[in-house]
Amino acid sequence: MHFISSATFWGLIIVLFGLSIILREIFHVNFPFGRVIFGCLLLYWGFKMIAGGFNRGSHSSNVFFAESRVDGDGDRGEYNIIFGSGTIDLFKMATPEQNRTVEVNVVFGDGRLVVNDSIPIRVDISSAFGSVHSPDRSTSGLGNSSYRTSAYRDNAPFVRIKASAVFGKLNIENKRW
Repeated sequence: MHFISSATFWGLIIVLFGLSIILREIFHVNFPFGRVIFGCLLLYWGFKMIAGGFNRGSHSSNVFFAESRVDGDGDRGEYNIIFGSGTIDLFKMATPEQNRTVEVNVVFGDGRLVVNDSIPIRVDISSAFGSVHSPDRSTSGLGNSSYRTSAYRDNAPFVRIKASAVFGKLNIENKRW
């Protein structure tokens, strides 16, 4: 219910109400204000249910139709930002004892991925009509590339992050302790 108490929701209500008055008084068009608001609320609730319900909190590894920050340790395996914006912070991830894979996807959104430079990480980057920017290169449009932290060694255990942006943007930030 956070959206209903937001300034965006109430701004939309005021704009629609003003439009209905203008349409009725100037153009003699009766705008069904109440029905439109009720329909918009039903659409909003439907999208929220499809996107994972109303009880999404910090325990979720997904951001749908919102702006959020996800603090993760890489154990979830998949992090998604879809039709929203957010930060996926994997800085506190433990150094791996064996190879593991984590997937980060941005679809029609804007994301930021924070990784720890002292953990061996290889980020396999792919973009499809989007862009992914890493500290040493960027991929835009259609393309693939790879980024490695300074702790990465070829024959040592590492974390493989499959980062993709589809009609979205992902910025990879490398931080050090």
